[in-house]
Amino acid sequence: MFTRTCVPLRVFRLPAMPALAVLFVLTGCGGGSKTSSNAAAPAGSGSAAAERPGDPAATDESLRASGIVTSRKACDLLKRPDAEAAVGQPLPQNTVNIALGMCDYNAADFSAGASVTVGSWESVKGAATAGAHQPVAIAGVGDEALNLNGSNGSTLYVRRGSEGFLLTLNGPKIDPLPDHGLTQEKELALKILSNFS
Repeated sequence: MFTRTCVPLRVFRLPAMPALAVLFVLTGCGGGSKTSSNAAAPAGSGSAAAERPGDPAATDESLRASGIVTSRKACDLLKRPDAEAAVGQPLPQNTVNIALGMCDYNAADFSAGASVTVGSWESVKGAATAGAHQPVAIAGVGDEALNLNGSNGSTLYVRRGSEGFLLTLNGPKIDPLPDHGLTQEKELALKILSNFS
């Protein structure tokens, strides 16, 4: 007999916490996921193939049916070179959570990073509006975009049809900016949207 241990999600910015907390609660620590929820790619690997090998259909179908996640792989949408350009430095570390639709690229010392979480717009928007602070509408990105921005950073929530994603950036070239990286998030969101087919 074995017991399952839920590993807390690593979060760099407080505005992302409501979103990640909602996704984490909705999936119940990965639920009955048949795939490993966290996989680290070797440093320097630049492809989504760094995700755990195996059948993508093994992702818990109940999660897809719930609308929490889509069949999209987050690292197919957020490319490492685009993430590095937005943050302004190399991001050789890659963490993927297929069940939660997450892809993170991080500096070797985790001082900077870019993170995207893909799911249904209903779940992404619910995460954006779940906290005490309410997001503001942002024009010119996707079919709809919302932003939570404050002293703890910026998180951009973007809708494309019935799907959506939340995007956060952090690092020494992002955090001190007056808009906490919103400009870079908007530019990166447009690149992510161009990868939707």
